[in-house]
Amino acid sequence: MLLGLLFYACERPKPQKVFTGEKQFRTTDPSRLYFNNIRSSNYYKKRIPNTKVDTYRHRKFSYTDKRPILYATIINRWMEEEAYVFIEKNDYPAFTDSLVIQWKKDSLAGEYVLDRFTKENQFEFAGRLYESIAQKQKLQLLLSNDETTPIFTEIKDQQAFLATMRDYYELIEVED
Repeated sequence: MLLGLLFYACERPKPQKVFTGEKQFRTTDPSRLYFNNIRSSNYYKKRIPNTKVDTYRHRKFSYTDKRPILYATIINRWMEEEAYVFIEKNDYPAFTDSLVIQWKKDSLAGEYVLDRFTKENQFEFAGRLYESIAQKQKLQLLLSNDETTPIFTEIKDQQAFLATMRDYYELIEVED
């Protein structure tokens, strides 16, 4: 009997679940533990009903509809070992269906367009916004009346967006 227990205790561990998703969205046990135990207290967490998906929106974002705000929201599909960053709009009335952000710094200018809200497109768009905010570029949002208005003018919204993206990059183990 003792010999049987010894063999049972020495049995090989079962292999970990094989990740089948896309590498850019992959999370690991250590990255999820770090996010959940250390970083998640900075976020409002919501579990999507009847799913195994948690959403996280940074607590420092402004919550108003007087000006446009874009929220970077972390979507954690922990059972699938994936996380995404989604761009969400506040209730500002002049948003268009697609997002067009014009950026300018010194003599350089350009624009970012998000017209298809796929996880890949939102990942790229959020990354570009992150770089623009970090480089202190002036950002303008194209409105439904074809005018533009400044966006990310409040320091706390800039900081919340940057912190969310840094935390997201840590969660998926990507160097920012």
